[in-house]
Order: sequence, then structure tokens, then C-alpha cells
Amino acid sequence: MLMLTLYLRRLLAAVFLGGGIFLMDGRAAELLSSTNLPVLTGLDSGEPNLARGPDNTLYLTWSGPGVHAGERALYLAKLAPAATAWSQPTIIVSSPLLMENWADFASLIVGTDGALTAQWFQSSVKEDSHGYTGWFARSTDGGTTWTASAPLGEEFVSLAPLSGGRTLAVWLESAQLHDSHAPRSKQGTHAAPSPKDSTMSHAPSMRLRARLLSAHGSTEQDWIVDPDVCTCCQTSLAVLPGDRALVTYRGHTADEIRDHRVSLFTGLGWTPPRPLHHDEWKIAACPVNGPAADTRGEHTAIAWFTAAQGLARVQAKLSVDGGLTFGPALPLDLGRPIGRLDLVMLADGSAIIAWLEAHTEKNRAGLYVRRLFPDGSLSAARLLTATSSIRASGFARLATRSDNNLSVVISWTETNPATNAKAPAPTSVHTAEFLATALPRARATALTSRVNRTRTVVSSDSIQSPELCAVPASAH
Repeated sequence: MLMLTLYLRRLLAAVFLGGGIFLMDGRAAELLSSTNLPVLTGLDSGEPNLARGPDNTLYLTWSGPGVHAGERALYLAKLAPAATAWSQPTIIVSSPLLMENWADFASLIVGTDGALTAQWFQSSVKEDSHGYTGWFARSTDGGTTWTASAPLGEEFVSLAPLSGGRTLAVWLESAQLHDSHAPRSKQGTHAAPSPKDSTMSHAPSMRLRARLLSAHGSTEQDWIVDPDVCTCCQTSLAVLPGDRALVTYRGHTADEIRDHRVSLFTGLGWTPPRPLHHDEWKIAACPVNGPAADTRGEHTAIAWFTAAQGLARVQAKLSVDGGLTFGPALPLDLGRPIGRLDLVMLADGSAIIAWLEAHTEKNRAGLYVRRLFPDGSLSAARLLTATSSIRASGFARLATRSDNNLSVVISWTETNPATNAKAPAPTSVHTAEFLATALPRARATALTSRVNRTRTVVSSDSIQSPELCAVPASAH
């Protein structure tokens, strides 16, 4: 507790997020009116994530200084339904092995039984290993105490709560690994057929795997959902009625097409993966820019980033049948998107999408939000805050305050000026709340809106973008 108290004393002053302008390519962008939600994260914090429980309590996780020297910790704070500030943080785990990654970060869900499940990543204890693996722990007392941590997954883990306190997990793992301890999948009539890697004309680097955990954290069932996926993009898992779930992720083909795919968990198994949209982005490197999905009943929204044909875009699709079919791709960005997006659906069936948009000046960017309505119309894109395009600024996360209102909470990592040019920029986590009513429907629909696009440098021939991750020569 002493170390935690010392850490909290480094709290930054609250950030004012009122009216004003920010210039993007010479154009004035109006700031979205929002209210700061004070949280004791302090300097050297980052990788925030948000989750909402059945009682409308919000949960914020982030990484920061650990309990002992040389350690980093995963922190948790709660925001009660009527609260205007977060609770005092508690520590989920503190370890010298805690792995921090600007794109692959910890998360938490609240089970249908009220238990919390947190997942994070740790570096390997082997001296000759450069990889990391996933770990998880559970809490039945709101985060005061946690079970002993246990392994779960490898990279880019997503969690979803199912009935009876069960948890569905998906992640990316090396296609050349074999887990002799994993239980054999029970192939039911609704399960996806077992992939046969031997029929492929190339050797996949990564695959998408899923696991069903009991209310006590033990493994009930295990599947390989897709035997060939992009190497380091986030996965997104959204719950549907009837203990179903929809996973979306960036796929991969032998000729280096890296477009997004979807697969439905039926409760018994997974449907064969299918394309979300044929962007036809051919690139021999990973864009490190995964999709975001959310559901409201059978209504589903998915947003994603692509730079096919050398043009960066943020797009979205809507579904009214739980992801079985989707409408057209709807353009969302302003012409210079970096991506790093998130999405949350609201009580009225609309969706809020957040993403980064680049500025012409080096490393400058803006965190934008936009509202997508069920009929495909859009609000104007509004700037939430100026930010940086460097990796340390990470990914913003969204959550709604309740099922019945239009209040949205957003978290992000702010990068502060470095005192030493050679040292990494210090970071701090911030959160704010805004009303979706501040994003009314504009006259132009998503399909008719026009933007001026500049050709992006995101290509496999000239890897100049900080977003890209080179494909490993062998499994890691």
C-alpha cells in the first residue's frame, strides 16, 4: 500500500476538455464538448481499457509502476453508475514480467455471475525467448482479491461473458505451436470443420484460437477457428443473444491479402470464417490495426481500417441479423486516418466510432469520434482531443454508462513532452464522458459523403509507417 500511495501522489492535474479548435491540415476542427472524469493514474501510465458490468458499473484497467522496483502493475478503478470520478485504484497484478505493448494490452470483463475476469501478458521467463503469453485471474469480490494467475492464450486475447459465469476467449497464436495439454475439440453439428493445414500451399504464421472457460476458470472446450490469420492485429469479440458470439479479426491468404473476417460462435462451435469485406489489401507486413465490433441484440456494427490500393480508410458495416449478413461498407474518416479505432453501440441502435486522424505536421494527430445511425447516416466527425501518432499514444477505448441512456465514456493515453530527446515520451491515462446527443445526424449519409484522400505510405515495399509489424520469418 505504501508503494501504491507514493504512486498516486504523482497524479496529473485534470485535463480541461471544453470548447476550442484544433487545426487539421489547415482546417479548424471543433472540439466535442466532454467532461473530464478524474482518475488516479499518474505519470508513466498507459494501455487503458474499459468494461461495463450488468449493474452499469464501469471498470478501467491500465498499466503503471509496480509495487517493487523493476515491476510494472495492472491497475483497476471503478466508476459507479452515478459517480463523477473513479474509485481509488487497486492492483490486479504486479510483476517484473508484466509485458506492456501499445497495441496488445490487458482487458477485463464482468461475468453473468458478477465475477471479474482480467487478462494480461507476461514475458517469458526463459532467457532465450523473446515472446510473451497471456495470463488471467478471477475475482468474486469486485476486484479486492484475485485468484492465482493462470495461462490463457498467446497474443491479442479477447474475452466475452456467457451464461452461468462462463467466459469465451479468442486469441492469436503461432501456427507452428502444438499444445499437448489442450483438450480435444468436440465436433458438434454446428461446429466449424477442423482445418487441414496440409492442404495449404503456404505455411501459415499465426492462427485464431478459441477456448470456453467454466465459471471456475477451467477449460471446457478448445477450437482452432481460423488456421491462417494476420500476425499482430487485435481481435474483437461481441456477445449475441442465446449464448452466441461474433468474432472479427484480420485474416491472411497465401498471396498476402489481409482483409477482415468474421466467424459466429453458435454455442456448440464456430461457423467457417468468411470475409467481412473484400478490400483486397495486399501487404507483406502486419498493419497492427485490428477491427472493433459491438452488438445490441441482433444489431451489430463493425468498424475497421484498411489501406488497400494505397488509400487509408476507416469503414464500418451494419447487420440486423447478428452478423449473418451485412450492409454496404460505410466510409467514416476525414481522409488521413491512422486507424487505432474502437466502437460501441448505443441504446437507440446507433454506434459511436473513435479513431486517430493524422495531421500534416510530424507526429501530430487528433482523436475523433463520429456517430453512425442505423439507416447508414452519420453525424459530423468531432475532435475529442489533440494527440500524437506515436505508438505510445496507443488505442482509445469506449464504453456506455448504461443500457438506457446515450452517455459514453472514452479512455486514451496522452503523451507528454519528453525532457530528454533520447528518452521515451512520458504517458498518462485520461478518461472523459460525453453525450451522443452532441453528435446529431448530419444531412449527408455515409455513402454520399466525400473526403479528399492523400495516398498513404502504408505498403510492404516501403515500410515507413510506425503502425507496421514485419512478418516473422518463423513462428515466435
